Amino acid sequence: MTKHLTRTELEIRERAEAGVLPDRGREVELKKPAIISSNKRANAYWNQTLKQMKGLVLLDDLDSTVLAGYCSMLARRDQTTLLIGQLMKKLGVQDAVENEAKRRRKDTALSDREWEDSARSKPIMTPDELVEAVSKLDALTGKLQALERNILQYAEKLGLTPSGRVRLAQRRAQAAAAEPDDDLFGN
Repeated sequence: MTKHLTRTELEIRERAEAGVLPDRGREVELKKPAIISSNKRANAYWNQTLKQMKGLVLLDDLDSTVLAGYCSMLARRDQTTLLIGQLMKKLGVQDAVENEAKRRRKDTALSDREWEDSARSKPIMTPDELVEAVSKLDALTGKLQALERNILQYAEKLGLTPSGRVRLAQRRAQAAAAEPDDDLFGN
């Protein structure tokens, strides 16, 4: 806030904030796009998000496409994470990380000999195969980072983050406080 609010401004802001808080009197049914229904994981995210938003007045049917994009990105993030895990396992990185974790735990510590043997047991790759696999891993992690940035942007725009809900409440308050002739020139 940049100033003290008058009673009228405060009432307008409270009404706008009430619009993003639970409103049990109005339920909106978003129409699920077909692209979401055909993707099992995206469909699960759609249902989960709507269940978590039950009672909140944040979205209307116009937002269904944006929410569908958000759910699709979440599903792609899961798939990319799975691919990264598989590639790390193929490289032997995942096993090395897990073995190091076991080694650090006192109850299941590996001896030095067991640790060295586990490093030798990974699949042998030629240097070219290793370079190609590392390149793929870099590409996948880059895609994952981009997806995560986009997911946060979508969540912010949809009002699924705390700051997104505050921003929506402030916009509603400003819109409600605006006089009908504010967009005209002159006084």
